[in-house]
Amino acid sequence: MMQENESRLPCPCCESLTIGVRDDYEICPVCGWEDDPVQSGDPTFAGGANQSSLNEARKHWQTTKTKVD
Repeated sequence: MMQENESRLPCPCCESLTIGVRDDYEICPVCGWEDDPVQSGDPTFAGGANQSSLNEARKHWQTTKTKVD
């Protein structure tokens, strides 16, 4: 039997296996990142589904291990 996380994709921000479908605006329960296809394509873009850019959110997560805004 396949375990639940084996069918999941890594979050673009924290890399936890929490995303069911890529670029479908799913919110990671671990770090709070919303999987926005625009921000995945341009990790320097701030705005859209998330206030901070993906690069900023990754740095925040790596430094603090707390949810992004």
